[in-house]
Amino acid sequence: MPALLTISISFFLGSAAGCGLAASTGGEASESLSAYLQAFLVASGAGEMQAPSLLPLIWETFRWSALVVLLGFTALGLFGIPILFAARGFVLSFAVATFIRLLGGMGGVLAFLLFGLTGLISLPVLFVLGTQGMGTSRQLAGRAMGEKVRPLWGKGYLLRCGCCAGALCVCVVLESLSVMPLVGAVAGAFLN
Repeated sequence: MPALLTISISFFLGSAAGCGLAASTGGEASESLSAYLQAFLVASGAGEMQAPSLLPLIWETFRWSALVVLLGFTALGLFGIPILFAARGFVLSFAVATFIRLLGGMGGVLAFLLFGLTGLISLPVLFVLGTQGMGTSRQLAGRAMGEKVRPLWGKGYLLRCGCCAGALCVCVVLESLSVMPLVGAVAGAFLN
C-alpha cells in the first residue's frame, strides 16, 4: 500500500477514535473540561494568557515531525509512523471535537484559532515527512531482507527535511505572535 494512503488511513482512524471519545465523554469529566475551558477563556479575555516560552513552543511544534523523521531512519518506521499518525489524529480531533461539543459552533472557531492557524502548515509538513519516512523505512526493511535498494538519503530527502523545518519555524513564529492575541480578542464572544 502506498505510504501516503497508509498514513492517511491511520490519521483518519485516529481522528475517528478521538471524535468518538470526545462525544462519549460525559458527566464529571465533561464538567471538568468545561470549567477548564471557561477559565482559559476568562484568562485569555483578561489578557492573562501568553504564548509559551520559546523552548516549550519549539518542542510542541517540532515533536511530531521529529518523531516521524527519527522513525524514518529505522525499519520500525513501517509500523511506528502509522501508529504516530493515528495518535496525532486522535489528539487533534479529540481536542477539536471537545471544543465543539462544549461550546457549539463557536468551539470550532476557537479550535481553529488554537490549532488551525499553525495546523495549516504543520499537518502538511507531517504528511510530507511521513510519506518520505515510510519510503525510507520500507527501503531499510528491504535492505535487511537482502534486496538491492537505491541510496536512501539524497539531496531531495534533505531538501524536503530542510523546507519542512523552515515551515515549522514559521509555525513557531505564528504561535508566539498571533495565536494568543487572537484568542484574547475573541474570548468575550465565547463567554457570552
